[in-house]
Amino acid sequence: MEPTLGGRRYVIAEQPLSARDYDVPVGWWGWNWEPPIPMSITEILRAGNMDARTAALCGMAIEAHGSLLISAEEPHSGKTTTLTALLDYLPHRIRRIFVRGWAETFDYLEQTRPAETLLLANELSSHLPVYLWGPKAVRVFSTLARGYALGSTLHADSAEEAVAQLTGELGVPAADLARVHLLMVMRIYASSRGGHARRVVSVHRLGERDGSVTLTPLVTHDADSDTFAHDDDAEAALLSHLRAESPGDAGAELERRIAQLERLLQRRTFDIPEVRAALSAARGEKNPILLRGDPVND
Repeated sequence: MEPTLGGRRYVIAEQPLSARDYDVPVGWWGWNWEPPIPMSITEILRAGNMDARTAALCGMAIEAHGSLLISAEEPHSGKTTTLTALLDYLPHRIRRIFVRGWAETFDYLEQTRPAETLLLANELSSHLPVYLWGPKAVRVFSTLARGYALGSTLHADSAEEAVAQLTGELGVPAADLARVHLLMVMRIYASSRGGHARRVVSVHRLGERDGSVTLTPLVTHDADSDTFAHDDDAEAALLSHLRAESPGDAGAELERRIAQLERLLQRRTFDIPEVRAALSAARGEKNPILLRGDPVND
């Protein structure tokens, strides 16, 4: 197979992928001149990128085997940093499979249990061989019908643009894309102090109707007031579906998780190991000493 990128041809050698191969987050942060600086979810909240309710909502969705795509038009908008931080909500029993871009062989289909596996693709684009695009990306989305969950990023400035890109340009069937539960959009702004501010500008629940992808807004950002508005009922309905419990119980648990994040902020708990330990404790789990395939440490 010889994909074309920027007028050049790349020969992609497809080798069988073992369970240990899939543990390694190859190119997770892309290929940059400077090393990445991971952030905990509380550091992201302190920066104002999102509010505690948005973080708790997305974290609980991932914890309950939900799928999440994070989109932003500009590079360095915080997509991978945000997705990586939210992975700390994953229960320890969930296996992380780092999809291998153009070299993906789909050996994971014979090595994993879908209900206990999260597929992770660093980016949905054709920019680099380590990213996922083309027929292999379409096939990854098709495997969600088996019960897999997916976490990934892409370049688009709105939920509508992201859906159009994935269904129109890439060719993902609406029914497959609709199995992704949440679509987050982020933007980066120049700040008055000469730096940059990153914000989640929307979170939508995806669905499917009459062969088209539907978008139900859950979170919207008001740029003038720099505040976030939520549809509490729609958020509770999503969590109720994912957690197989009543909307009332799901909403109550969401409030508890929000309160936990706010306490961590008040206590200035920002270090990644400490935040991981707190989130693990909220699930009734002990924090692991070493997690192979950790995109923060590897």
